[in-house]
Amino acid sequence: MKPSCSSNRSRDGSDRSARRFPITDCDYQAPPYIDRSGGHCANVPAPSFRSISRDYFRNEARYTFASEAALFALIAMTAAVAIASGAVAAIDFLRALGYL
Repeated sequence: MKPSCSSNRSRDGSDRSARRFPITDCDYQAPPYIDRSGGHCANVPAPSFRSISRDYFRNEARYTFASEAALFALIAMTAAVAIASGAVAAIDFLRALGYL
């Protein structure tokens, strides 16, 4: 339901403010018969998060899982090599200072 719009403009058009800004009725109230759950025509239950994720992993995710797993393994190996190299450098530094 749209708000009603009425104008108080005189017949000769001399009232300039009424011509620019019409008076608007802003006492809108939603009708009580509207169902606020997303519709009142069909009683279709909303899918649960579990069924959405099950459908995703069944149909879409398995095609990209292998490439994502390979990329994760590559990143993990790169991080492991960097950590091991840092540990070796720290041990060499401690040996140079005479702590080991």
